[in-house]
Amino acid sequence: MTWAGTAQVFTTSSTLRSGDIEIGLEPGIYVNSDADFNLFVHGGVGITKGVDMALKLGVMGTQAYFGGDVEFGLSRNFSVAAGAHSYGVFGLDAMGLYTFNLGDHSKLYTGLDADLNFPENADMQLPVWLPVGVEIPVKKYILFRMEAEVSLTDAGSHYFGGGLSFLF
Repeated sequence: MTWAGTAQVFTTSSTLRSGDIEIGLEPGIYVNSDADFNLFVHGGVGITKGVDMALKLGVMGTQAYFGGDVEFGLSRNFSVAAGAHSYGVFGLDAMGLYTFNLGDHSKLYTGLDADLNFPENADMQLPVWLPVGVEIPVKKYILFRMEAEVSLTDAGSHYFGGGLSFLF
């Protein structure tokens, strides 16, 4: 198993309001993968009501990670996202998230996260993960997130990460 372990969600099903910006840092570790650590920088912007766009950059792993997605809030607690990434290979991303409010503005999120990777000279790979994460407000515009992504297929790696997000 090599680069297939690109899981990381680092968001709830809530979308950013139009014009709002979010920047986050998320160190994470992979289990059962050649890549064992990465530091992700996340950035997002609200496009319109119920739609935001995010970019992710992995800066300390064995290979550079670059990806982006567009997230659509379909209801107050459910969203879907689609995007693409490059992490040694080109891949397409899809995700569905459901968020549970825990009180005091804390949230628990889960869903499905899948990639469709297109390696050169090899068959397509379809890693799928079950993300489980928690978001806890630290201050009015600072959020702490911690998540685990359990790989549901052999093509992916388990992932555990957490970090801070800053809202502007």
